[in-house]
Amino acid sequence: MDELLAVGSYTAATGGRGGGVALLAREAATGRLGPVRAQDPCASPSFLAAGPAGALHAAHELDEGVVSTRRPGGTGGGAGGGAGGRAVLGEAPTGGSSPCHLAVHPGGRLLAVANYGGSVGLVAAPGGVAAELVQVLTHPGSGPRADRQEASHPHSVTFLDATTLLVADLGTDELRVHRLDPAAGRADERPAQRVRTPPGSGPRHVALTGAAGARTLHVAGELDATLLSLPVLEGPDGARLGEPVARPALLGAAPGPVHPSEVAVLAPGRLVVANRGADVLTVHDVTDGAARPVADVPLGARNPRHVRVLPRAGGGAHLYVSAQDSDLVVHLALDADLAVVDRSAAEVGSPTFALPLARG
Repeated sequence: MDELLAVGSYTAATGGRGGGVALLAREAATGRLGPVRAQDPCASPSFLAAGPAGALHAAHELDEGVVSTRRPGGTGGGAGGGAGGRAVLGEAPTGGSSPCHLAVHPGGRLLAVANYGGSVGLVAAPGGVAAELVQVLTHPGSGPRADRQEASHPHSVTFLDATTLLVADLGTDELRVHRLDPAAGRADERPAQRVRTPPGSGPRHVALTGAAGARTLHVAGELDATLLSLPVLEGPDGARLGEPVARPALLGAAPGPVHPSEVAVLAPGRLVVANRGADVLTVHDVTDGAARPVADVPLGARNPRHVRVLPRAGGGAHLYVSAQDSDLVVHLALDADLAVVDRSAAEVGSPTFALPLARG
């Protein structure tokens, strides 16, 4: 039986070759990719997130940022019903330019959006549908890399819990923790905590390992190709970050510049990082909270912007990698020993993100 992956992309609006959100077939038993089943035309939906009841949120990475909510299998009835049979249920401005990442609050009624142009937008989503921009957070600063760190560039947002929002800022080499009032849908403008990452590291995306009360945050440094690990300290006022448990782990050993993009949990105690430039997936084991690289998995495609991990029957994992410059979504089936036991691919223009759709 086929399942579906929603694949975001860069479209002509930002110089890409994608068509919007593609619905890509995935064979449930084997994990292999099939053809594109439908296309929802929209402008550069580069990052996606699942909402309640099968809704799909998209951050449209435009000069005037927009976040939208769509419904798989929709038949119209909302503005912009697409050729893929998907209705646009709602949309809102993000309060900045080039929104590149979004997160859904655990309660489902609030979205946080990282605007690479220099801000974070909080968008009310009553009923799980993007409706209204309610707050914009900005922060001054810069970093030592004049070409990439001339100002603030938030690259990801993460809800550590219901009252704590984490911002990873590539431009200022900072992790900022904001306290949040979920009922009001607003955060304190002044961060409750600012953690400086190594100068010139450029924190991009994060992943969490460990059980509640013993979690570790792992931060991919896009500019220095490192993985920094910090404990998450739970408290009555919300989560905070502790001191790094180890020096940043070097990523893949391939020659030439390496620019990590996504970091994801591969299995308990194991991470995978997509490394652009080297075009490999680097697997890390996590021991005592610190990440250590153990293997590079060649991708055979260029510019792995995002990797999605799904479980594989019998052990191991299915990886779905958005190889932006090869116009491919690549599927790799790994066994428990990290050997590639199967591979498939599907053509999608300038893919940036893959998200499994909930079964209706």
